[in-house]
Amino acid sequence: MYKLLLDTSNKLLVISLANEEKVIDKIIYDAWQLQSEYLVPEIDNILSRNKVAKEEIDSIVVGIGPGSYTGVRIAITVAKTMAYVLKAKVYAVSSMSLFQIPGVPTICVTNARSGRSYFAVYHDGEPIVKDVILENAQVLSYIDEHKDYALSGETAHLGLEGREFDPAENLFSMMDEKHLIDDVFNLNPIYLKDLYL
Repeated sequence: MYKLLLDTSNKLLVISLANEEKVIDKIIYDAWQLQSEYLVPEIDNILSRNKVAKEEIDSIVVGIGPGSYTGVRIAITVAKTMAYVLKAKVYAVSSMSLFQIPGVPTICVTNARSGRSYFAVYHDGEPIVKDVILENAQVLSYIDEHKDYALSGETAHLGLEGREFDPAENLFSMMDEKHLIDDVFNLNPIYLKDLYL
């Protein structure tokens, strides 16, 4: 059986296919504000080119935010629908955790607009600092105080270059009981209010 991995919460469209052991294919590209147009056709594309029928999907891993209000809802809606039709398990993970670098504490950021960032710190799948919204000045201060941490995510709005990350591998690595959803119809996006460290 196969696992479908999805995230549309930020700039990237992330669609990956895994078997029981590893990620076997992925489609990842910038599709800002176009995820609703591309997600379903690209799911069909990745299944077709791997000769996998939808009925062979037994699990879906989905990023549930934080991120773009509309973007977050797109992948969740598709995951819910497919899970219902296919009777597949659903695993829900923070979209911020997709930015982490395995083996090192990672400051994960993306643009929340209006001079703010979505911010979290992850180490091997566990949050050191849970997902929050911070003023960019606070984020820059935290980065400066933690020079031994990796920086990753969408960092251009901070004028910094982050390390490369693999959202597909990160989604796959978090397919565990802790992230398993009991009732897919109660799966909701993560929306954040402003918080401060």
